[in-house]
Amino acid sequence: MPGPLAFLKHPLAKEIGLILLIKLVLLMGIRCVWFDAPVEVKDDGVQAGLHVLGAPPVSPEKNPK
Repeated sequence: MPGPLAFLKHPLAKEIGLILLIKLVLLMGIRCVWFDAPVEVKDDGVQAGLHVLGAPPVSPEKNPK
């Protein structure tokens, strides 16, 4: 009965494993460099709405009788 790591005897499996390990290390390095600090989230819905929809139209005021 072959052991759990018997597939590593094949040269192609070794190369694929090495490539996956290198990719994992590079991705973790990129994560540490670019995503190291939490980003402060601001709720700026009013200004975003005014930017997208524009200022509300100003209607002339009518004098109530």
